[in-house]
Amino acid sequence: MELCAAHGPLDELDGLNPTRALILQGYYALRRTCGPTQIGVPQITRWIRSQEPKASRPSESLILLTLREAKVVRRGRGRPRADCPTQHPLFLA
Repeated sequence: MELCAAHGPLDELDGLNPTRALILQGYYALRRTCGPTQIGVPQITRWIRSQEPKASRPSESLILLTLREAKVVRRGRGRPRADCPTQHPLFLA
């Protein structure tokens, strides 16, 4: 498998930059173990903090915009209901 450079060529035509690529990387890494409706801004933020501690923290609005533009299924905004837990056991803070 070919390794990509940390700041490899990203196509500006689709709006992908290192921060947005990191957001999508976090989403798809979480997607391997969680359902799409369990993944939201807090989960992606925690993933970035744990996996890429030196990376700058993207804002909530940038994460939401990136997920919306990628057209991926995600957890809705707001507090989860008590009868519908959304936290994955690995990411309970």
